[in-house]
Amino acid sequence: MCIRFIEGGCVYTNKEAFIEAFKELGRVVVLAIIPILIDALSAGRVDWRVVMVASALAGLRFIDKYLHELAPEGEAKGLTRF
Repeated sequence: MCIRFIEGGCVYTNKEAFIEAFKELGRVVVLAIIPILIDALSAGRVDWRVVMVASALAGLRFIDKYLHELAPEGEAKGLTRF
């Protein structure tokens, strides 16, 4: 959802960027929880290292999406700047 236009580009407000980033975080968590649960159920225990790695990756995706949404059109976006 575009909030306002600047020189033909779309700029998000902080609230909208946060909402979009939170939706991305939700998508990553939903996709990551399935194999983690399958592994935990088959092994009979939870491997907390796997949970921590998945959490770190989800957190990085959240930060990347937030920075991507805040960047003006035509600029490098996200953590990796491309």
